[in-house]
Amino acid sequence: MFAWLDKFRRAGNATAIPEIDGHTDLDALWRENAVMLFKHSTACPVSWAAHAQVVRFVENNRSVPFYLVPVIKERGTSRKIADLTGVRHESPQVILLRNGIAAESASHGAITQDRLASMLAQCR
Repeated sequence: MFAWLDKFRRAGNATAIPEIDGHTDLDALWRENAVMLFKHSTACPVSWAAHAQVVRFVENNRSVPFYLVPVIKERGTSRKIADLTGVRHESPQVILLRNGIAAESASHGAITQDRLASMLAQCR
């Protein structure tokens, strides 16, 4: 029943994804050509499944900056991102920003390595 928790514990050495918090300069991120944001809830097994997909994707695709938004810890930042992008908040959620505009997003079970690769293809 709690297989996701075991996966999380084993993932302790997994690729670290830089976190966005209240001190992050969001304006600088919005000026980037392409950035992917991953809204993640540590209290949600679906989010942990998406996290595993994101980590594996990031390990194999370093060409686009990827940032993690810990939605429980950074609720205000998560809301601000929703306001700035116009993308309704969901968790888990990945948002692709192209020159400060939300080009595409995926949430819940749609967050797969294949979907992330498809999103990344827009950046090439």
